[in-house]
Amino acid sequence: MIKSLKCVNISSKNPKALADFYKTIGAPVFVEDNCYDGWFIGNPEQGGTVCVWDESRWGKSAAGFVTIVLNADDLQKAYEEIRAKGIALDLAKPADWGRQEFVFHDLDGNIIMLL
Repeated sequence: MIKSLKCVNISSKNPKALADFYKTIGAPVFVEDNCYDGWFIGNPEQGGTVCVWDESRWGKSAAGFVTIVLNADDLQKAYEEIRAKGIALDLAKPADWGRQEFVFHDLDGNIIMLL
């Protein structure tokens, strides 16, 4: 029987640069033993993560681009902090389901939606 979601796999041509990008925006990044082939966005002990693999070693992910949804305690503050770091992103907009969200892209073209 299925117990929980372990992870969603994506690949990157430059997994270290991608990890640095996610650290810059304040996402929870877990890198074990300074190895960037199989690092996580989210806590691997709790499951439900995104696992990033080195595309040059294992091949490109068959899934293509994905949307990674992250939560922020204060959306406006997160927006201002990320924008101040020179990362291009659109203004927050009302989501169809009623809350605010903003969307931007990581270095590999995956969509990041911040709620």
